[in-house]
Amino acid sequence: MKTRLLTALAAAAALGAAGCTASPDDDTVPDPVQWVPVSAQLASYQTCDEALEGIQDAAITALSGWSTGPYGTEELARGDEGAMAEEDSFAGAGTEAADGSYSETNNAVAGVDEPDVVKTDGTVVYSVTDYRLRAVDTRSAEVVAERGMPDASWDHQLFLSEHSLMVMYTNDVQTDESYYSEFTLERLDPETLDVLDRFTMEGSMVDARLVGGEVRLAVSSQPQMQPVWDLMWSGEADEDDIAAAVRDTEIEDWLPEYFVNDEAGQVDCENVAHPERFSGSSVSVFALPAEDAWPLVEPHTIMADGETVHGTADSLYLAHYDYSWDEEESKAESEIYRFAFEDGAPRLAGEAAVPGSLLNQYSLSEYDGHLRVATTETPGWGCPMEAMCAWGGDAAEVAEPSKSTVTVFSVGDDSLEETGSVSDLGVDEQIYAVRFIGDTGYVVTFRQTDPLYTLDLSDPANPVVTGELKITGYSGYLHPVGADRLLGVGQEATEEGQTTGLQVSLFDTGAAEATVLDQYQREGAQSSVEWEPHAFLYWEETGIAVVPATEWGDYGDEFATGAVVLEVGEDSLSEAAWITQSEANESDPYLGEILRAMVIDGRLWTLSNTGLQANELGGDYETTAWVSFQ
Repeated sequence: MKTRLLTALAAAAALGAAGCTASPDDDTVPDPVQWVPVSAQLASYQTCDEALEGIQDAAITALSGWSTGPYGTEELARGDEGAMAEEDSFAGAGTEAADGSYSETNNAVAGVDEPDVVKTDGTVVYSVTDYRLRAVDTRSAEVVAERGMPDASWDHQLFLSEHSLMVMYTNDVQTDESYYSEFTLERLDPETLDVLDRFTMEGSMVDARLVGGEVRLAVSSQPQMQPVWDLMWSGEADEDDIAAAVRDTEIEDWLPEYFVNDEAGQVDCENVAHPERFSGSSVSVFALPAEDAWPLVEPHTIMADGETVHGTADSLYLAHYDYSWDEEESKAESEIYRFAFEDGAPRLAGEAAVPGSLLNQYSLSEYDGHLRVATTETPGWGCPMEAMCAWGGDAAEVAEPSKSTVTVFSVGDDSLEETGSVSDLGVDEQIYAVRFIGDTGYVVTFRQTDPLYTLDLSDPANPVVTGELKITGYSGYLHPVGADRLLGVGQEATEEGQTTGLQVSLFDTGAAEATVLDQYQREGAQSSVEWEPHAFLYWEETGIAVVPATEWGDYGDEFATGAVVLEVGEDSLSEAAWITQSEANESDPYLGEILRAMVIDGRLWTLSNTGLQANELGGDYETTAWVSFQ
């Protein structure tokens, strides 16, 4: 099995375009790679010899100066592998089934499904919690199929198509020689949960999307570098020794291997692209059929990192936050790569860079041939505020304040070209929520108060701020709830920025500047919706929003968990019910934390690690069924 390269290889330096000035047998350190701007021009290697030489040169440059041994934690050592769609409509509203309507995953883009811990076809609920995959028939409220997950596995997620259930997870594997992560995607029979196809690859899933019967998958991998690793950790090697060890590697050590139903595949050198600046890591993008038997597909691989994925009908965007520094300056930017899909095959179709970091996938949006990107630039060296530097005397240098920017790119067949930007949003603050709806953008920044910025993006060359609404607290997630209405889920706060509890705000977005119509507050509570949008449910048919929440009493000595059901009116919010899983809370309230909510055939179902519960959808929201997982 392969072994892991210290992830700090990628952080040691920004790796420039690999030159061909050194031969594979030359153990000397190549000339330092110069800083170069990231452009939209991507290059692929023509031969494996060229790929190996370029990768080795870049690795040696990155590792130069590490002769005393690398630094890093065990997590770093492991690698922790961790027509264009118009995004003017929200996803996850609902679907008609033969026996009634049901809600779907709260996806960012309509028609582009995201992996989650629960899926339903309107009759059966499939969930993967607490290392168990279960199928529950909602008509009988019984578990009808069940299987375990590997003990050392994590990041369990599901996809559901018409005739297939897919489960994905990453498994930690330890041998006498190495410790690494292995990603697995299985296509299952939804009735028996038997495995129909299996895909495995060393590394971990960045993210995936299910679009039109096609699974689009991004997997991050690290190269085989155990001899180099051992040499670096010995503390006895100089730069020439490390360079020689790198030169001893072969192309198979750098390019990931994968298996489809035990048939081995290796990334083709001609399908490996490198940006002008790349890391020792790689991300491979695959396309697999959701319904049919899986062939040994060929991925497209980029020698880069990635942690944020945004999917549309035609594209998969991969973003990576790159923070690098030298003795004179630090620089932080997000690199964005676009993959297009043609006849089931992915290809790299554009590259761009923006200053600062993304919040999450909602920071990206493709609309009408353009990509919009929201980022925050945070302070570099120095103190964030002059008052904090006062104790340091003349030696203390005040850092530049943070600010946020929305940048617009034109999406070409093989390029991402910047057309315009608007900056200086929330100076000295950072982005807490973003939502793009058609040619309008909404950005929430926060430090002490919550400005909700409204942006007119109708002219890609001249995006402008049309409104700035300041209220206390902040919204961590924004969701459209009808024409000219936006719901924000987050926290109320004092004038000084101290958070006090859950706050749900209803905004009128019909004018150039949004206004607050109503707010719901729950003191001492917080919702997972802030960081996990899949936990949010909006059921348009009855006009309700379901927000899971956890609340503490004074000094944290009281604990309660449940989900608040809010009736969303034209200009008002009101609590309709507070749903708790009473059966779960009797044993341990922490186990009863509600992870997801869904509507199925006129009932509201909630999922926790302990079980699945059904309540009436309306009236007193009385509990009608309980399925225990214990």
